[in-house]
Amino acid sequence: MHDAGDGRPGEQRREGELISAHGIMLSRGGRTLLQDVDIDVAPGEIVTLIGPNGAGKTTLVRVLLGILLPNRGEVKRKAGLGVGYVPQRLEVDRSIPLTVARFVALGRRASAAELERVLAEVGAQALLERQLTELSGGELQRVVLARALVRSPELLVLDEPVRGVDYAGKPNFTR
Repeated sequence: MHDAGDGRPGEQRREGELISAHGIMLSRGGRTLLQDVDIDVAPGEIVTLIGPNGAGKTTLVRVLLGILLPNRGEVKRKAGLGVGYVPQRLEVDRSIPLTVARFVALGRRASAAELERVLAEVGAQALLERQLTELSGGELQRVVLARALVRSPELLVLDEPVRGVDYAGKPNFTR
């Protein structure tokens, strides 16, 4: 997997990038998952990773975010980079009672107005007081997206963000 953009070998890096990765190689269990990946993500850019299942898209995202460490190569992130991350899937522990409002605000103080605004932005305003365990797959995906957005991140990473979201329920982004 290679970046189709400005990350060609020998090319000068741009200043002010949010994330820059060069020469990334990752293997697990004797299998190479990523090899010679170069990618730069600048503020305001929209980068889409496209490929078949098993191509390494999610693995690359996890390396870029520091969740996985590569065997070789370098990843640099802007100091203090605020990241909002929406994983492919989130498993909810059914034994933990947690409302949508509490989940979206976890780890950050958010006013009721902020919570309502961000939930409305993703089409989930009616879910504010519902339990996470009561949500459908599509509703949960919209709530996880709201949680990523409430922090007003510099970098928003969406790993299959509309997985499980029906066409009518897909959010209409205004950002």
